[in-house]
Amino acid sequence: MNVLLTCVGLRVDVVHAFRDAVGRRGEGGRVIGTDMQELAPAVRFCDDWERLPIAIDPAYTELLLDLAERRGARCVVPCSEFDLVQLADARERFRAIGAEVWIPDPGPTRQTVDKLLMARFLDEHRIPGPRTFAPEELPDDLSFPVLVKMREGMGSKHIHRCRDRRELDFFLDYAEVASIVQEACPGEEFSIDLLCDLDGRCVEAVPRTMLQSKGGEQIKGTTIADPELIEVGRTVAEALPLRGFATVQCFRVAPGRHEVTDVNPRVGGAFPLPLAAGVDFPALVLAMTAGERVEPRLGSFRAGVTLSRFFHQVVLEENGGERTTRLDQLSLPRAQEPVAAPS
Repeated sequence: MNVLLTCVGLRVDVVHAFRDAVGRRGEGGRVIGTDMQELAPAVRFCDDWERLPIAIDPAYTELLLDLAERRGARCVVPCSEFDLVQLADARERFRAIGAEVWIPDPGPTRQTVDKLLMARFLDEHRIPGPRTFAPEELPDDLSFPVLVKMREGMGSKHIHRCRDRRELDFFLDYAEVASIVQEACPGEEFSIDLLCDLDGRCVEAVPRTMLQSKGGEQIKGTTIADPELIEVGRTVAEALPLRGFATVQCFRVAPGRHEVTDVNPRVGGAFPLPLAAGVDFPALVLAMTAGERVEPRLGSFRAGVTLSRFFHQVVLEENGGERTTRLDQLSLPRAQEPVAAPS
């Protein structure tokens, strides 16, 4: 069971988890990573890796297909948004060489990448979400504050909060990319990490609080046993339908009402949290890739598990003209005082 992880970048956590899952299968599989930069830290943790051009390069898909065929990859998983559309468009071509790409079909993938299309999809399927508009279709009854957001993007780049029409006009003129205008949601924000099978069934949905984020990536959060949030995740996943990993973001704007703001069909930024809460997403993906039937297990995770992330590093040294890798080890105390869970 060779696994191909694309655009691995910083995702050392994903590489580690898949290498562990592959090893536990005992089939001698390998994890192959791709990235456009040799200095991407995650490539140092793959069994093998290859440099590929940027995903928008016209040659990208052909090079990735060639790599998958040469390395005998049976499972292909994107680690970022960069190549979602390319992978979705080539799903059937990958299948022809024996590789399953864990990504939705092209239509649903484009809907999730394009935030305006996603908002219209939610509205058509009567799934609550904040009112969202193209800049040229703003209504007279627009409710402030609003957010100017990149129409196709990731993380928290190009997001501007506007308190009135004057600020909105300024940021729409200031924006350097195609944008949307979305009414800001009141209430608490949550994320729901999902895994769906190849038929679009939601296998598991793990809600988590958003205690702290930086650059769109979760830094601190806690898993919560919330049936309403689990149902929000399942409903969105099966309506599209999604396949493989995904994250749904929403706000609880009132008791019993959650408004969906984003759907990302790839490994979530807080990927280690569901894993720590007892849901082995990589092992489930490998099992389904191998043709095993995995039944939905909604709510099987442990609640009250908290993620608190930090920076670490890989150090590269020149040695006789070759670059060697050193992972700086962490030194942990022998015993630690219990830490109270966040309320």
